[in-house]
Amino acid sequence: MAAAASALDRLTARLLRADPPRAKSLCVTLLGDALQPHGGAIWLGDLIALLLPLGINERLLRTSVFRLVAEGWLQAERHGRRSLYRLSAQGARNTAHAAPRIYGAGDAPWDGQWTLVVVPRSGNNGLAERTELRKALEWEGYGVVAPGVFAHPRARQDTASSILETLRIRDKALVLTARDLPGAGALPLQALAPQCWDLAGLAEQYRHFLRQFAPMENALDGADTRDGIPPPAAFAARMVLLHRWRRLVLHDPGLPASMLPADWPGHAARTLCRRLYWMLFQASERHLADIAGADPSHFGPLAPEARRRFGGPDGLKPSESARGNT
Repeated sequence: MAAAASALDRLTARLLRADPPRAKSLCVTLLGDALQPHGGAIWLGDLIALLLPLGINERLLRTSVFRLVAEGWLQAERHGRRSLYRLSAQGARNTAHAAPRIYGAGDAPWDGQWTLVVVPRSGNNGLAERTELRKALEWEGYGVVAPGVFAHPRARQDTASSILETLRIRDKALVLTARDLPGAGALPLQALAPQCWDLAGLAEQYRHFLRQFAPMENALDGADTRDGIPPPAAFAARMVLLHRWRRLVLHDPGLPASMLPADWPGHAARTLCRRLYWMLFQASERHLADIAGADPSHFGPLAPEARRRFGGPDGLKPSESARGNT
């Protein structure tokens, strides 16, 4: 067991050295993945203790939480000389909005319907407004099929409407649904996928993820399930795993399988992420409870929906789903 734990520590350290995470971004990962299911509140000292082993020192973390408060992600509360931070209503909405893309179990059926956002050439649309709209839509996975026309095969219409509302341009763009006309003999909309989205670049990012994290699965397969993984090592590995996965998958437009190559590496990457996540989960939760759970008034029981992430641990081999047991 000691050898397997040491291998996990070395792999985690190597991943951190190869691509050191930004303090604010890693803080968002921890808040959404680890703290939100327990109520979303944590003392600053506990947050420092959780992130210090991941290379985030106290000065960087203080700066990060200050910025997250300023950006509306967090709320700060003073309790004497201590500071408590909790997810704001906006932070909770942001976390909930991203969760399906991060933790989805896999490809869902597609009904062939597209959502289009069309920005007419005429009107009072300024360059700054169009630029901000394009950034927001591309972040949600929309592709540009023509000048001023953005399309996505899965995106919810209310997401596009919310973006227009936030940018205060609801009266300057159209939100439509569309389907290919049966029997028209015209070019199907999905044929534009390679030019609307950088699928080749995204595929290489997924292959890189597989190369990075396949050794972690090998290390965990060498763990003795009777003793389990040391909780601090499991928590650090879980945070690095989810941080890399979140950064990758939130840039994936989430196209239906019918629009992707048959050997799409994103499927294998999600399967690997799921296995690793549940191998690490129970032990990492013990470490989280040891630190943040010392004050149960601000750290609640794990929310049931957290156990449904990636489709839940059901279906994994017993040695995988019980990896963190003691």
